[in-house]
Amino acid sequence: MRLFLNWILWIIKWPLALLMFSLLIPSFLCATFMVTQLVHSQALLLFGVPLAGVCIFWILFLRGKGTSSFAIFEHEITHMLFALLTFHKPVSLEVHHNKGGAFGYQGEGNWLISLAPYFFPTFPFLVMLSTLLYSFMNQPVPNAFLIILGVTTGYHICTTISSLHPHQTDFKKAGFLFTLLFLPTANLMCYGLLLSFAIYNWNGLELFVDLLTNEGVLFLQDLFRLFS
Repeated sequence: MRLFLNWILWIIKWPLALLMFSLLIPSFLCATFMVTQLVHSQALLLFGVPLAGVCIFWILFLRGKGTSSFAIFEHEITHMLFALLTFHKPVSLEVHHNKGGAFGYQGEGNWLISLAPYFFPTFPFLVMLSTLLYSFMNQPVPNAFLIILGVTTGYHICTTISSLHPHQTDFKKAGFLFTLLFLPTANLMCYGLLLSFAIYNWNGLELFVDLLTNEGVLFLQDLFRLFS
């Protein structure tokens, strides 16, 4: 199964890169729309303010002071999560304060494992998943969950930005051109989903996917007409 999934990821790598690049503008428009919706919703105080507060605190007091052990742990855990999802057996996990970390696994790996920490906000998505029980019970998500979601999302944004540099070995493994084509749209999609969830609960995910699909189809049709 691991070899089969790696083969599939290898086959779709460059078609996916081109698709993600072509969806960059639609993804940006959809994410921007969700930001405008956030401004006019209750989630602005519960999700938006904690997110912005964490970012401001990071810029004022933590920027340039190295990477915390928790941020390194989240980074390596995300590598491990996507290694498990693609059937690679973990063999080691190391976290060194201000010195980075390392995650080892059996198998040859793939670009998804390498790039996962740079677009997938692991802890925010775990917070989101932890509200499933309320959804099954048809109960609104408690305000505390949205506050935690805002805090973890802001933290992930800051730590991810701090880890972006041209000497990043993960980018070299995935390929710099592929990384450049894939990551911006992947980030807009993931954060767009988090925004839509914060505003509209679980129904927001479907709303964002539908919005992105419609915008993407219209944009690709216009692009096709332009070059046809």
